[in-house]
Amino acid sequence: PELEPERMKERSFLLLGSGTLGCSIARTLMGWGVRRMTFVDSGKVSLSNPVRQSLFTHQDAADGRSKALAASEAVKAVMPDAEVEHFELEIPMPGHSHQSAAGLKTAFTRLQDLIARHDVVCMLTDSRESRWLPSLLICSAQRQKDSGGHVDSTSGRPPPLGITVALGFDSFLVSRQTYQNSPSACYFCNDMSAPADSIAFRTLDQQCTVTRPGLSGLSSSIAVELIAALVQHKDGFGAGCADGDQESPLGKVPHQIRGYLADYRLAPAETEPFPKCICCSQAVIDRYDAEGLAFIERVTANSSELESISGLKDMKEAVREDEVIGFDDFDDM
Repeated sequence: PELEPERMKERSFLLLGSGTLGCSIARTLMGWGVRRMTFVDSGKVSLSNPVRQSLFTHQDAADGRSKALAASEAVKAVMPDAEVEHFELEIPMPGHSHQSAAGLKTAFTRLQDLIARHDVVCMLTDSRESRWLPSLLICSAQRQKDSGGHVDSTSGRPPPLGITVALGFDSFLVSRQTYQNSPSACYFCNDMSAPADSIAFRTLDQQCTVTRPGLSGLSSSIAVELIAALVQHKDGFGAGCADGDQESPLGKVPHQIRGYLADYRLAPAETEPFPKCICCSQAVIDRYDAEGLAFIERVTANSSELESISGLKDMKEAVREDEVIGFDDFDDM
């Protein structure tokens, strides 16, 4: 009796990435009755995509159609009253300096606008560094500004919730990042170096994440169900996940869920932000808020600046060699 499904139906979703995860997320959202979603991707449907990416057909691949467009039309074919948008957009990334200044500015402005006008932002792209700028923009949005540019958490529409879904070969991660006064780790809080270009010098098969086929559906379903549980919680997206916190009518709302298909195990967790994170640390957010596009331009050209700003560089330099314990795949933990 406490469940209000219309709360989920009323939310708007931005899907950054229209591939395997984007298609799976969209399918599950439709099951909850969600009608407002926006697809973002810069790629085309290839012949290998339709068997894994459930919104595409062989004809989409034969015609080389835009993934974002094909996905949006597929949703409308299933749900004719859906309000679906699509954008072909290459997200600016740290260490990727190949975009022109004009192209970078256009992409940055578009992404900034899209994030600001959606309730939930799902980061589903296939490279780690492509998730950095959306994560940063979501962090900055938690500190809303008044008309004079001053921080004012009471003005404007509520900030978006940031959800990351990432796949390994037989494991996955679903994670929600800090929402207003409810802190949690972002996708980059465990990183000990700035994100770099992982695409330029890799072959096509190395660029693609090789995963067990069932992972995308499992991880996407869990991500959407976590969002649904948060929507039903009395504290909404800012709900805590400690043992003493109240549960949602749909159950617990962990900060993070890791899944391991090898032994069919889920590991929910409570997380904390890393004070020297290269994405969500206070120093990085302050620098972005102060400099905006100029900061993004420098980081795309040289991502190592993030280590200096966050304090990560100084922290690593202060560590003595005899304090470091190294492990490899053959060591017992």
